[in-house]
Amino acid sequence: MDGEVQLGESGNNPSQASVGQQEISEPLDISAYLSNPCGLVSAEKLGELGFSSSDGEPHFPEDDELASQTGPNCIWVEQENSSISVILPSKNTERGVGGLEGLRALHEQGRYRLWEETSVAGYPAAYFGVSDARSSGDCNITVGIADDMAFSVAASSFRDNPAMACQVADEVAVDVIENLKGER
Repeated sequence: MDGEVQLGESGNNPSQASVGQQEISEPLDISAYLSNPCGLVSAEKLGELGFSSSDGEPHFPEDDELASQTGPNCIWVEQENSSISVILPSKNTERGVGGLEGLRALHEQGRYRLWEETSVAGYPAAYFGVSDARSSGDCNITVGIADDMAFSVAASSFRDNPAMACQVADEVAVDVIENLKGER
């Protein structure tokens, strides 16, 4: 089911064990994008969503406090102040808690109240957050692309159409996977 987002076995409340049981049979290497996180999303996809690729603002660990804790990221903001961010949590990998399992552990420790498992283009994923703000127009999804690496997409401030946030996050996540596979 490439290019699609699938909820876990039980619909919108999948069992937590399902992501851990999914093997990543085709790991993807994100290392080439650690110095170019804005290159992960195609200009075509950004244009379809109303964003401009030239507006991508990269943030790196050496010059950004948040990136120093998580890893490189890129953010695009459009005229209505909606935004898309792609985060490469390489700092988690360096600490030995990378991949989806590291984030699941944070959920189990109570750091994320929202943890809803799904899959994106055949890769295990989860919607996550310190709270569930999807009905307010904010959506975060993380996708496991190797045992020790994941990437996250945040779609924020979609206040006029809250349901659009997860649709945008899902589409961007699929685009990132296609780019990592060399399909774009």
